[in-house]
Amino acid sequence: MYRTRRQERYERLRKCGFCGFEARALSRVSPRVPYMMPLMKERLAEYERAKKRAQRQGLSEVDFNRQWLTHIKRRYLVKGLKRRTDTWGVTAAFRMLKQAEKEYKYKHPEYDSPWEKRQKQWRDFIAKIDRAYEGKYPKGYGRKLVKLRYLPEGGAEIEE
Repeated sequence: MYRTRRQERYERLRKCGFCGFEARALSRVSPRVPYMMPLMKERLAEYERAKKRAQRQGLSEVDFNRQWLTHIKRRYLVKGLKRRTDTWGVTAAFRMLKQAEKEYKYKHPEYDSPWEKRQKQWRDFIAKIDRAYEGKYPKGYGRKLVKLRYLPEGGAEIEE
C-alpha cells in the first residue's frame, strides 16, 4: 500500500521512540533538516535502552508504553518546553525542535535556516530595487490611486 511522505515520516518517528503527539507535529519537518537526524538518533538510543530495561523487568508492552509516555512528558516539564496553558501537541514538540536548532547553531555557527536565508534575500532584493530607482521616479509613482464608491444595494464601483 502506498503511503504519503508525511505518513512515512510519522511512522519513522514513532519507531525512533517519539510519542504520538510529537510524531504528529514533527512529521511536518523534513528529515533533511540537519538537526533532525541527531534528534532522532538520540531518541532511538534512549528508547532502545528503556525497552531493554523493561524486558529485563518483565514489563508488558502496554505498561512500557505508558511509562515511556510519562517519562517523555516529565522531560518536557523539567526542560520547560511545555507551559501550563499548552496542550500536549504541536507547541511543545516545536519548542523541543527549536531548542535542538539552537544547539545545532551553537555547534555550527555557519548554519542559516532556509527561512532566515529567504528573509535576508528578500530584504536584500527590496533594498537593491530601492537603490536602483531612488532618484528616477517620484515617491508613489506607478501606483494609481483608485476611489471606490460603495453602492447601497451592495458592491462598489470605481469613481473617476
